[in-house]
Amino acid sequence: MLEAISARDIAVSGLKTQRTRMNVIANNIANALTTRMPSGEGPFRRQMAIVRGESLGPRATAGEYGVRVKGIVADPSPLRTVYDPGHPDADGEGYVRYPNVDIAVEMTNLVVAQRAYDANTAVVVSDKRMAQKALEIIQS
Repeated sequence: MLEAISARDIAVSGLKTQRTRMNVIANNIANALTTRMPSGEGPFRRQMAIVRGESLGPRATAGEYGVRVKGIVADPSPLRTVYDPGHPDADGEGYVRYPNVDIAVEMTNLVVAQRAYDANTAVVVSDKRMAQKALEIIQS
C-alpha cells in the first residue's frame, strides 16, 4: 500500500538537493583560476551535481519521494588554454591550462538553484500554515 505523500518531505528533499547544488557551484567559482590542484594533478575541473527525481511506485516509502543528488561528477569539457609564458604552470610553449569554469554559466546555475530553493521553502512554509490552520479549526 502506498504511504501518504507529504508535500513537506518532498520539499525538504528539494531543499537538500538545491543546497548541494549551490555548494558545488560555489566550489566551481572559488576554483575558477586554480591551475594546479594540491595533489599536483593539474587544473581544477568544473564539478556538476547530477540530480534525479525518485519515481513513485507501489512499494515506494516516504523517504523515497522527491529529488536526490545521484552524484557529483567532473565536467569533461575541454580546459581553457591561455598563452602566459611567465606563469609558473606554463608548459614548454608558454601555455597555461585553466579550469573549464565559465563564471556566467555558474552564476546562472546559482540563480536557478536559489529560485528552486526558495520555491521549496515556500512549500514548507505553506504546509506549516495549513497544519496550524487545521489545528485552529479543530480547537474551535
